[in-house]
Amino acid sequence: MFIEATKQHIPDIVELVNLSYRSQDLRGWTSEADVIEGDRISAQQLQDLFIADSKILLWFDAAELIACVHVQKHKDQAYIGMLTTHPQWQNQGLGKQVLQFAEDFAHANFAVTGFKMSVLSCRIELIEFYLRRGYVLTGETEDYPIDANVGQPLFEDIRLLHLVKNI
Repeated sequence: MFIEATKQHIPDIVELVNLSYRSQDLRGWTSEADVIEGDRISAQQLQDLFIADSKILLWFDAAELIACVHVQKHKDQAYIGMLTTHPQWQNQGLGKQVLQFAEDFAHANFAVTGFKMSVLSCRIELIEFYLRRGYVLTGETEDYPIDANVGQPLFEDIRLLHLVKNI
């Protein structure tokens, strides 16, 4: 079941995102725990996403939050980020479904002509996942955003790579 997030969902979203990306104990293929330490997102950072032309989409299995994604309009494109699937639900095709739903949602609700996203340079399997879904690397990179308070890299050469997909 899919719903649009409200501010009352913030604690559950923060828990899911940090578990999926940074947990030392429960690691799925989206884990960044070997390359980044610290939380991926805070309640305040999530609160800041509740603005115009920005939606957080949630998926539940019964009452359990199992996936989420953030979609935000930027000019004629939608930025897709925070695509998260609970580690116990990974490798079942849910991530593909969430990504497709996010793209369809953005196209229908924001009238965009394409999508963009950023991925850590060391996450080769994740980059390949997006390439298989029609995204292409732009060649643009930037330093890891240490000042954004999204964790500390354990290696110096980690960069953000940008990908796009046109409709």
